[in-house]
Amino acid sequence: MPDVRLQIPDEVVKSIQEKTKSNIKATDIAIDAVTLYNWAVGERAKGRVILSSNTDGEQQIRLAMPSIERANSA
Repeated sequence: MPDVRLQIPDEVVKSIQEKTKSNIKATDIAIDAVTLYNWAVGERAKGRVILSSNTDGEQQIRLAMPSIERANSA
């Protein structure tokens, strides 16, 4: 398994902790980020798009990330 070392700025960790009302650690944020990225790549590989919307399903915003988009052409 590859070893990855990250430095997540304290203010980013604090912002995530405030938004999630938790004391999540930087390590857990990184693990969750890789899990989410892996899911997004898998969805794009199936030809699906990654969207964000309000609770009514309106005001949709499509994620545009080149590394994820490349999964659609693989």
